[in-house]
Amino acid sequence: MRHLLLVAALLAPALVSAEERHDHHLSELQGVRALHAWTRATGADKALVFVELENDSPRRIVIEGAGTDIAKSAGLVGFQLVDGEPSYSALPPLPIEPGREMHLDPNGMAILLTGLTHELTEGEEFDLHLETSLGELELHVAVEAANASQHSHAGHSH
Repeated sequence: MRHLLLVAALLAPALVSAEERHDHHLSELQGVRALHAWTRATGADKALVFVELENDSPRRIVIEGAGTDIAKSAGLVGFQLVDGEPSYSALPPLPIEPGREMHLDPNGMAILLTGLTHELTEGEEFDLHLETSLGELELHVAVEAANASQHSHAGHSH
């Protein structure tokens, strides 16, 4: 029995550390949750950021915009095909009703960063804030592979 307690005591810090490593994939503000913010590695001067948003608050909230220190501008955009070519156009503020989710995904809605201050390399992370009707929701954005189609922790529950 003493050996089991010793093993449990030794493993507990590792288990806590693993969970703490995932905490930065979750941001919350007054019942609004942002999960798994990510972008692709790029050498270009712009990038798209994707994130899962959940409104667990009792009120309608509005996503009004975004900002980060690593880009000159950040804004909400929506995917469309123009003459068969992919394109993104600016979107107005987006509401999320109580109990609803909004996913910013490739070939859908996203946050477009323009005027990046440096190349984004796989494994890098940076901070970004969503401007909402509740205030600023701070996100920690992971940079995935240049050809990624989802966050490397997609499907991981928090």
